Amino acid sequence: MSILKKIIFFQIIFSTFVFTQNYYVADPNELLKNEFISNAEKKYISSSLFRPSINIDNLKTNWSLTFRADYFDNNGAPNLENTSIKWIGKGVSRYSSYKLSFINDFFFFSIEPYSFNSENLDYDVPLRKGIYSRMNDSRPHNDKPIQWNGVREFQFITHYKGIGVGISNANMWWGPGIHSSLQMSNNTNGFRYFSLGTFNEKNIGPIKLDLRYVFSKLDDRNIGEPYLSAILGSFTFSKNPIFTLGFSRAYISGHGNYAPDVYNLTLREAIDLPLEDLFLNKKQVDPNNPESAVDLWDEILVGYLVASFPRSGLKIYIEYGRDDHAWDWDDFKRQPDHSGAGVFGLRKYELFGIQNLIGGLEYTSLIKSKFWSSRVPGTWYSKQVYDYNSYNGRWWGAHSGPDSDDLYIYFGYYGNKFRFIPSFNYERHGVIDNNALIIEELSYLGFNPETGRWEIKTQDIITERQINIWPEVKMEFRLNIGFTLRDIDINFYYEHEVVDNLEFKWGEREGKVFWVSFDRTFNIGNLNYFAKNK
Repeated sequence: MSILKKIIFFQIIFSTFVFTQNYYVADPNELLKNEFISNAEKKYISSSLFRPSINIDNLKTNWSLTFRADYFDNNGAPNLENTSIKWIGKGVSRYSSYKLSFINDFFFFSIEPYSFNSENLDYDVPLRKGIYSRMNDSRPHNDKPIQWNGVREFQFITHYKGIGVGISNANMWWGPGIHSSLQMSNNTNGFRYFSLGTFNEKNIGPIKLDLRYVFSKLDDRNIGEPYLSAILGSFTFSKNPIFTLGFSRAYISGHGNYAPDVYNLTLREAIDLPLEDLFLNKKQVDPNNPESAVDLWDEILVGYLVASFPRSGLKIYIEYGRDDHAWDWDDFKRQPDHSGAGVFGLRKYELFGIQNLIGGLEYTSLIKSKFWSSRVPGTWYSKQVYDYNSYNGRWWGAHSGPDSDDLYIYFGYYGNKFRFIPSFNYERHGVIDNNALIIEELSYLGFNPETGRWEIKTQDIITERQINIWPEVKMEFRLNIGFTLRDIDINFYYEHEVVDNLEFKWGEREGKVFWVSFDRTFNIGNLNYFAKNK
């Protein structure tokens, strides 16, 4: 079979999820696959705390060609989490892409043209305002059919032994979780960014070090096109157990739309923000006036602790973060949970001593602290001026959003040729305070002095105010059945969602999603793959 015939054949029939041992993507499903393989081989690969990353161990010049295809049928709201560019509206949706990647001792390159379309049929869009307006079931896109074409997962990295510089629009994932991340996940599509540092762990004596800097000037898919600047670091001690300590500190800064004189910031100032003092009192201009210490920017500081037990196949992890500065060390010591959030989880391979049984759980909490009413903001993703830490209408961190918690449990069989993994997700929104959800939009006729005309205007008004009303609850059951036939990965998904107390108004919603994906990757080596397989 000729090269052209092979490409056409696979283009029509199926696609792929990228999987090479030289490159780790942000998708949490790929993390699960990598960890399962490394556990079966009893071989440590990487902490994979910050992804994407490249693996320089036993690195060989390698080309890979990937075909991908996904087909969705959704009879409800677009509520699938961690799907990157794929916004699965009501009706039928299709995704296909072709990815070419190359890696050697000095360069890593990938490019993935894609096509995505969705019927995006009409549905009852939940009315949510304020900090709850970026839920995954909202409608950031209009009610017309979607047809997107473009390039995702573009990356170019030049490196020497894993240290270098790169530019990319690939999704990032910061943290050890497979369901949520406080700071960065693939819940929305990736954006352009520049990175500098290590692109995987470097051996320094008994310690493996991963340290990188990330910077982006966001585009118009985030209000005001602010800066994002972050520093990430991890230290891994390769013993038994293997401990990884990590941190990430990110700033969203600068904004010209609301108040240009107030939110103005130079490029150099935005770049330097992750290196500034940890406490707000260091910004106090007037020693006699605490209110002179003002930080307009949105800072998130997260710490990570991961313990891996290779002999037993167990991994335990904790992720804890704080939104915005504490005043000083005493403030942090006395109220460390103010504006705090956390992720706790564990994953177990070879469950009950059976090689192919896996299981795990993950709990995420972004619930407002008990001090929220007296100390503001006290809530994650709370700054409207930065579009609530969202991009293209979805949070780039935890998909459950502010003042929420999320429990994810899975258990099943994971093999090289067959996979059967049921999972359950219990998620609450507005656990402490959801007054913002009772704000409704009032339309009225108002005079516009700029045009000299009377025009329809809108204004948010509080129609009722309730205290301690029930949170909104989402429960999901998902079943994943996967097969590998002649190196083709075929996965079937079924998800059944039930939402109770929808919009905090005793409403209910039910939805089902069917999803099938076809995956195939050719590791071409030194371009000899097709020559050997004619």
